[in-house]
Amino acid sequence: MMTAFTTKLFRVLPIKARWAVAAALLLTAMSPCLAGAAAAPPLAGPPLGERWFGLYFNDEKAGFVRTSISETSGGYRVESDSAVKMAGVGFSRDASIQESYLVGRDLSLKSFQVSQTIDGSPVKLSGEALGKTVRVTVESTGSRKEKRLTAKGTVYPPAVINLYPLLRGGAAGRKYRITMLDTEAVVLKDIRITAVGFETLDGRDALKLRNNLYPFVDNDVWVDPEGNTLRESVRDGWIETRAEDERTARAFVAEAAIARKDFILAFSLVPTDRPVDRPADLRVLEIELSGFSAGLPLLQGPFQKAEQREGRVVLFRIDTGQPKPSTMPPTEELTDAKPYLAAVDRIPADNPEIVRWKTELLGEAKEPLAVVEKLVRGVSDRVKETGDSRPPLEILREGSGDGPSQARLYVALARAAGVPTRMVSGLVNVPGKGFLYHSWAESYLGYWLAVDPFFGQFPADATHVKLVEGDSPDDLAPLAAVVGKLTGRIIKTEYLKGSN
Repeated sequence: MMTAFTTKLFRVLPIKARWAVAAALLLTAMSPCLAGAAAAPPLAGPPLGERWFGLYFNDEKAGFVRTSISETSGGYRVESDSAVKMAGVGFSRDASIQESYLVGRDLSLKSFQVSQTIDGSPVKLSGEALGKTVRVTVESTGSRKEKRLTAKGTVYPPAVINLYPLLRGGAAGRKYRITMLDTEAVVLKDIRITAVGFETLDGRDALKLRNNLYPFVDNDVWVDPEGNTLRESVRDGWIETRAEDERTARAFVAEAAIARKDFILAFSLVPTDRPVDRPADLRVLEIELSGFSAGLPLLQGPFQKAEQREGRVVLFRIDTGQPKPSTMPPTEELTDAKPYLAAVDRIPADNPEIVRWKTELLGEAKEPLAVVEKLVRGVSDRVKETGDSRPPLEILREGSGDGPSQARLYVALARAAGVPTRMVSGLVNVPGKGFLYHSWAESYLGYWLAVDPFFGQFPADATHVKLVEGDSPDDLAPLAAVVGKLTGRIIKTEYLKGSN
């Protein structure tokens, strides 16, 4: 299916450049069909569940799409989250969109909520369809407007324009016309769809559809016999949306979020009821996170406690204790240190360059706490911040890297020094921005001490809310379930004595 995401990206550009950002958020289209056939029987309804897509610009991955369809008492709920950033000659556009539509059994629009941020401008829309009238509320910064749109017939959301012909039987050469609510322009739009025919795509049977969403540019869609979208192509594949397996897609979203890639920043920001002042000076933070996923464990430790509240709400309490936990007694037993001392692909702790730099940074330091501090300060002082993700050896040579890259470099150095150390990821308060996803490290000193070389923090401040441990795609993938879903409420803050 198509969604409002495609339309919004397309409309924000000058007309000559619109085709270059028309790649969009797809929901699963449904059509049982066979290559070489002339027609297929109509589907009884859309497939339920969650699906993932990658968004590609000039064959490079530029964003993601997550969709879900669930059954309701009178029809279906169609939801989607997406984020993308594309740049071309003379333009640069980024957008993130969250959509929720209630539709009837025939996919006709009943009500909707859409939140979008395009080029930094947030807009919220909500409304309902009453007969041939659609009532829409548009909210932007300092503005609230009400609109009434009148249709000649049934109105459909952009999320289902591909489903419309498929639920009526996909016949090669058949043409369809529907009235679509364009939630970016807040108008009703006449859409024409043609079932081009049946083909084989990537070794799978598919029905090809084509619609007129964009002037002068073909928008082609392929769906398989099970009703899953395989691909959407704008301008002969320059921009494509491709179905992806869940593991690959989740890993991409999680890694993009913790690296704070530009395209996902607005989408991944966790809004809170009030800002946190002077996060680096914070000793205690209590924050209530709503929208927490059942797939994420509640990680506990001497510095972090997590308590499940009613629904999908979790209360986190982070207490860093003293500025330097030099007198803290052992509180956790490490039964097997080998995994936290091992050299692996992304953490080459046994590489001669890593070992040489570790020795240079430590000098005469041998006591574990002093070793950890020297390595944190060394990475922070010698590595510049950049938006690029780089392996540890490249950081050593170039002297720059993003947050996860700097954390991996520190982990490699600490393991080379014989200190069991692991990567962790979660949320951190970035001054001037708020709570964003981030990676840092924990070193074992009789307890797991959080440190953050990216911010030069030893120990890490109390805004570091740990959600996952580890650095593999499988370790990080659970984060994708909450990116774009969380909201926070600050319950309590306490600052270090002597801080201003």
